[in-house]
Amino acid sequence: MAEAVAVWAVIVAAGSGERLGAEHPKAFVAFGENPLIAASVLALDDHPGIDGIVLVVPAGWEERATFMADDIGAGKASIAVAGGASRSDSVALGVAEVPADAAVILVHDAARPIVPAALIDRVLAGFVDGADGVIPVLPIADTVKRVDAAGRVVETLDRSEIRSVQTPQAFQAEIFRRALAAPDRSTGTDCASLVERVGGTVTTVEGDPRSLKITTRSDLERALELVDAD
Repeated sequence: MAEAVAVWAVIVAAGSGERLGAEHPKAFVAFGENPLIAASVLALDDHPGIDGIVLVVPAGWEERATFMADDIGAGKASIAVAGGASRSDSVALGVAEVPADAAVILVHDAARPIVPAALIDRVLAGFVDGADGVIPVLPIADTVKRVDAAGRVVETLDRSEIRSVQTPQAFQAEIFRRALAAPDRSTGTDCASLVERVGGTVTTVEGDPRSLKITTRSDLERALELVDAD
């Protein structure tokens, strides 16, 4: 971004984590010496471009989340709220806590604990040519096909035009709040798709292959290996 503006981050961590087979919600399973969510909180708290952080966690875990932030010294993460019925609802509840003077809102999934500073840098620097949103992406190596409900191949897609999408994703606050107010927000596959629906322009920057999403126990183990390798 060309000039200094207020940037707030919303960390979405309201998932149950059933596929991890854990007793706790996914964000609070052990990741090294801290809960999984702590890795994202520390990365965003340490980044000079982030002014404040809102945590969105499962209902009943709000107080525990704020204690966790205090324990790890994350002074920017002073607000924790309960999530909603869908991811989009959870994002909206988090954004509702972001101060009105914030110009940019960044959303990150706590299920992606590896958040390199360089990745945050690229996302925040991506607001060029009037972009309303910036998302990190990676190329897809596999062949991608579109199939119908019966499993029949309809089309082989040009993978040179296909990307997998990561977080953090960042948006101009005004259009993002408008996108979250749309009645069909719960059907959005990610935050960027909501901004696209209201006519916003979303641009891409290079993602980071280390920023994998934790879904299964093997994902968790792989992420820990990547952290240890650094």
